[in-house]
Amino acid sequence: MFVFDPDYTFEWPVKVSYPAAGRDDVREFTGVFRMPEDELEIYERGEQVSITDVISAVRGRLARYWVGWHGIEVRGGGELPFSEEARDKLLRQRPVREAVDRALSEAVLGLREKN
Repeated sequence: MFVFDPDYTFEWPVKVSYPAAGRDDVREFTGVFRMPEDELEIYERGEQVSITDVISAVRGRLARYWVGWHGIEVRGGGELPFSEEARDKLLRQRPVREAVDRALSEAVLGLREKN
């Protein structure tokens, strides 16, 4: 039976590609996302004048839907607990921001990269 949940959350793999010695070092964690009320929200860009505006808009959009994670560890051991501050710090890194954006798009819009 289908039960509509307007606050539906789901887990999805997030693959972060860091540059390393001429290749990609791919690291993975599980993101917890809130389903957008309308898929058009994923495409929302607003009016941006500069690259700073574009990056800020993407960070803000992702922060609305990225509501948790599993599998992000801190140096020295232990898991990084989710907080808005930690999420915002992670979104400042381009590889993480792009990976979270890609994961959200894959999950919500069915857009997957071809190998």
